[in-house]
Amino acid sequence: MKVLLLEDDVQLNTTIHNFLKSINYDVVSIMDGEIAIDTIDKNDFNLFIIDINIPTIDGLEVVKYIRQKDTTTPIIMITASMELSNFQSAFENGCNEYIKKPFFLEELEIRINNLLDNKSDTIIKISQNIIYDMEYEELKINNEIIKLRKKERKLLTILLQNINHTVNINTIHSYVWENEIRESYPLRQLVSELRRYFNTGDNFIFTDIGVGYRFETKK
Repeated sequence: MKVLLLEDDVQLNTTIHNFLKSINYDVVSIMDGEIAIDTIDKNDFNLFIIDINIPTIDGLEVVKYIRQKDTTTPIIMITASMELSNFQSAFENGCNEYIKKPFFLEELEIRINNLLDNKSDTIIKISQNIIYDMEYEELKINNEIIKLRKKERKLLTILLQNINHTVNINTIHSYVWENEIRESYPLRQLVSELRRYFNTGDNFIFTDIGVGYRFETKK
């Protein structure tokens, strides 16, 4: 289990690092946002633990960068700030947990275990005859694999990662198009094409006008 720890307080960084090592995690410790992004580009991680207030590039921007490429790896944010704006931004940009300093190391371990346990189920049952494998980005309808194009897979993945919740248009653009010029292929057209795969008489993908899109499963 490989963890990226981004914390600029030397003492806290060392304390968390040593604790995670003691419970058998492979930890990469960093104290600078720019170095963290470079490290993320060169490595695969199973968990991110990120402080908000760090040098060069703040933690929220690092989270945004991660979520442009990866919607599933758990992110825990740690901070001494309890400003509502930071709290909202953290979750809007894709963090999964938020811990206020100071905290017990055992609390961090509990939150990590909960996140990793929840991540273990990668199969999303959309309806009786439709499932989606989040790990392999594979859609099956009536046990037949449906061949999705790259942007269709990425759009479906980010919607299902936030199932039953509206995903902001800007968040979708950043994840699906990455650094491409998105104007040449409108989001509305991509949503329309993805809906065709679910032409079963039921609606799954809903539009919140001016806000974003939401994927709802059938109860």
